[in-house]
Amino acid sequence: MSAEAAEVDLDARIRCSDWSRVTSLSPAGTAGTYPGYLLVELPLPWPRDVAEAPEAAALAPLLASTGYRLQAVVPSDPAAAPAERRVILHARPPGQRWFAGYRRFERPVGVSLPEAVADLLAAAAEPGPSRLEAPAIDVLVCGHGTRDSCCGRLGAGLTARLGAVAAPDGVTIWRTSHLGGHRFAATFLLLPEGTSWAYGDVELVETVLRRKGDFDAVAGYYRGCSGVDGPQAQALEGEVARQVGWSLLDSPRTSTFDGSRADLTCVYDGETVTWSAQVGKGRAVSMPDCQSPPSSATKTQSEWAVSAITRDQHLPSPDGGTT
Repeated sequence: MSAEAAEVDLDARIRCSDWSRVTSLSPAGTAGTYPGYLLVELPLPWPRDVAEAPEAAALAPLLASTGYRLQAVVPSDPAAAPAERRVILHARPPGQRWFAGYRRFERPVGVSLPEAVADLLAAAAEPGPSRLEAPAIDVLVCGHGTRDSCCGRLGAGLTARLGAVAAPDGVTIWRTSHLGGHRFAATFLLLPEGTSWAYGDVELVETVLRRKGDFDAVAGYYRGCSGVDGPQAQALEGEVARQVGWSLLDSPRTSTFDGSRADLTCVYDGETVTWSAQVGKGRAVSMPDCQSPPSSATKTQSEWAVSAITRDQHLPSPDGGTT
């Protein structure tokens, strides 16, 4: 427990996100790994499990075999008719082992939401260009209050503050359903690059969007990239990004973990480089239930500890490492 945590009244109720900040809980390796994200404009209120919303439930048979994560987003135009709302898919390119961002597809809902989603899924399954591809940047801020009060309070507030600031061209800020990791609220996800972030505020979102300054300055807020496979590799990725900088997030990369050691192989400037490190459970932080006293905690949250990092440079791969 940190000195700051020791100054907190351990018998007083506290929100889990406030406790995480007090204890400086690291978010590294908590992004989750997904082949893609489906964004559906659905007005509030959302049920605690957004998959139980009638519109979302109708999509379950289509998404069952894809692994795509469904995200409800508050409609950007509240006055738009249901048929005019958008559905957006960020999907990993088919058959590619290396990750350098998702492909983005978009279309209006039209007559039928399942039909619109089926069109996007078909487009994403094809390796070639598609008329439905629509390059743009989506920033998803978790503001799912019926799921978690921390996200409802901090995430919804952050979305409102970001809405009052002019976003860069081609960027849309969305209030979204549960992203996971409510103890790190406000959390946000940047697509199509697939990076997840913790303890968000307006300054952090702007820094990440514009890649201002050194990555090392924001590394402590980085949860990981959802295109990198597994929490151990994501934790290593964050440490590598401290050394390489923002350019790592644009580099084709792939990862492995053998039970104790993680490898992250990246391609940039025509070179293939593998970083390897020992990754295991580190500090364990007591985690009380939200709005409960820390003294009542029965669970712990373990951080990932990355050590003994090595770097191995290889000859360029014949295909540039992108297939």
